[in-house]
Amino acid sequence: MSDLEERIRRIEDRQAMYERLLAYYVACDRLSDVDDLLASFTPDAEFDLSGLGLPLMQGHGAIGPFFAAVFKDMAHHAHFISNFRLSRQERDTATGLAYVIGLGRSHAGADVTVHANLEIDYVRVGDDWKITRFVEAAQMPLAGMAEAHGDRFTG
Repeated sequence: MSDLEERIRRIEDRQAMYERLLAYYVACDRLSDVDDLLASFTPDAEFDLSGLGLPLMQGHGAIGPFFAAVFKDMAHHAHFISNFRLSRQERDTATGLAYVIGLGRSHAGADVTVHANLEIDYVRVGDDWKITRFVEAAQMPLAGMAEAHGDRFTG
């Protein structure tokens, strides 16, 4: 592979990883299709929300039921991603960093605002990239988490 081809591959891979993150948040914001959300992750992915006072989950078997409950409880979600960058990029693995602002309103009327740091490990799966480790930790004090997430919130 020529130097130019390698540089193009790296740019295309970075874009694919960013789009994978966007796909996850679009599915999260739709509040309707857990399988669509899980498609962004490897079956054994680690999903760590402990920095938000929520659980650390391992694999689709734990992540899916968590989001089924969230989708049932929440009326609205909106996530805004910024400052996406790769801190490590290999041929078949990478680590991405970003910020996210998450807004939500539960059916009970509780409002949630989250400003968080993201650290995401990716792995190449065929011609695609999947998330194998997702960590979201509060960047600012949390507002409304206990009211919206009830017994899921441990913060």
